[in-house]
Amino acid sequence: MARDGRDRVTVDLRGAGPLIEQRAAAQGLTVAALVRRAVVAMAESPEAEAAGPAGVDRTEDGALVKVTVRLPSAHALLLASRSRRAEVSQGIYVASLLEGRALPAASPDRQQAIAALSRSTDQLAMLGMDLNGFMRLLGRVPDDRLEPYRAGVRSLSTRVQQHLDLASQLLIDLQQAASARRAPRVPRARRP
Repeated sequence: MARDGRDRVTVDLRGAGPLIEQRAAAQGLTVAALVRRAVVAMAESPEAEAAGPAGVDRTEDGALVKVTVRLPSAHALLLASRSRRAEVSQGIYVASLLEGRALPAASPDRQQAIAALSRSTDQLAMLGMDLNGFMRLLGRVPDDRLEPYRAGVRSLSTRVQQHLDLASQLLIDLQQAASARRAPRVPRARRP
């Protein structure tokens, strides 16, 4: 089989097709040319901040557009490896580039880190309850010599609560990011 010198990648844009078509038309480009430029720009400069819209209106209408992109083999390999490292499909990866945001590579031990943070947060919550109980006990003793200890325990209790608030928000953000990475797949309608 003769090779035509072109590398091809099929990208599932997960609903970003209309925006991409509109952007390509506004720039006088084909969709493939626009996507190719975005992918090549990211592959050549992965650390650069991409300029673009803040986001796409992601209505869950299930409409997916299939786009075929021809890339040099090195860029196709970069697209495949970077989307795999980010734990998203190539379509979501390209769509994120078009939106002006690069997806960070997912840490291979991310699930373990999240589990460890959850366990640590649970243990800190129990420590916070113990500190509050100790504060109640100290409050029953009228001795003024205990005031420095009360102040120290009160300060520690406040810091524990602040850490729990931050850790809880981080866990929520991590769960939302994981959910966004696993965008629901909508089955495509079969052609008659």
